Amino acid sequence: MLIDLIKTIKNDDTIWVMENRENSDKIFNKYVTDKLFSSTYVIVSKDIAYVFVHKLDEGNIEVLDKKYCKVYIYSDLLTLNNYILEALRELNFPKNILLGYTTMSDENTDIITHSAYLRITKLFRKIYRENERKVKVKSAEMNIYEIISKNTKEDIEKLKILANITDEILRKSFYKIKPFQTEIEIANNTKKTTVEYLEDIKNKYDIVDYDMAWDICPIVLVGENLKKGGHALPSDKKIKQGDTIYFDFGIKATFKDGSILYTDMQRMGYLLKENETDAPENIKEVFNTLVSSIQKGIDNMKPKIKGYKIDNIVRNEILNNSYPNYPHATGHPVGKEVHGAGALISLKSGKRANLPLIESGVYTLEPRINIVNGGSIEEMILVTNSGAVPLCNTQKELYLI
Repeated sequence: MLIDLIKTIKNDDTIWVMENRENSDKIFNKYVTDKLFSSTYVIVSKDIAYVFVHKLDEGNIEVLDKKYCKVYIYSDLLTLNNYILEALRELNFPKNILLGYTTMSDENTDIITHSAYLRITKLFRKIYRENERKVKVKSAEMNIYEIISKNTKEDIEKLKILANITDEILRKSFYKIKPFQTEIEIANNTKKTTVEYLEDIKNKYDIVDYDMAWDICPIVLVGENLKKGGHALPSDKKIKQGDTIYFDFGIKATFKDGSILYTDMQRMGYLLKENETDAPENIKEVFNTLVSSIQKGIDNMKPKIKGYKIDNIVRNEILNNSYPNYPHATGHPVGKEVHGAGALISLKSGKRANLPLIESGVYTLEPRINIVNGGSIEEMILVTNSGAVPLCNTQKELYLI
């Protein structure tokens, strides 16, 4: 809703400007409307939004929430300029204009194209200059984080459902593994299990469509391939007795109300040798280190703590147990995207790692032990004012196959 955008503007000196052409701006589409297709401009102030609609779309303006906006209909650039000037005068020419681009290499907040950036800045700087006013153009990324990285109660309930479904699909997939299957065969069996399971239960949860959470999902690595990077494609490598195995897997689900949500989880197992009833100590040590590092991260996650501080806690647990460092973030936002907007749980050198975790944000924790027959576990964690809560049961026991 428009009011959600307005609430992100904290003072009279700042406005957020959007331009939408044929649904080019995803924030506009979600919080203003997706029913306007010609060039529509919006100026969001802390009290009201000014919406400039092309005459071609005049018949669709009823979709706008008039309680929170003033609507202007324009047919040419001169008229548009005059209406924008009128709005800026009413606002006393705010000194700061926010645009939807990123300064943190975050595609989730990189909303406008370069050409749109040039077009908007040229238009507004010209108006300011002609009225002998100065203006600074800044990023709207913090406003975008404020509205899209926080989950509603409804989102959280759905994510809990999806996390439990994801965990169950992984459980079923582990117990279908046979010696000498290839990583590709195991991955394909997981896709088949996903379809079989979701077709049986989707109506119960108002899920109308589903898919893998990303193009190369699931990622399956076994034995010596556990030393590969975490995004390595499944290969013809066969699992043999004495190998560890891990899945990186998630689902994308569309609900009856139109909401689309994602999961992202990892689980680890071990294929027993002949006469083995348990994994050897070195494998259990890998697994237990991953579990303890994740638990220490959960114990310290709370609103306003910066992402890098959680990364330090989790990563140091791996390093302090004499395992090598891993070359990726410890965690990321998840839910509305598989890699969502907001704080990264990563090294302090990363800009997003200096952002704070937020209340009602959902983040992964995914440390890795990057060795032959190593492993990785990934959990989805909800941050609340009273602490952090996993969205489903965390893995506390190694899958023995």
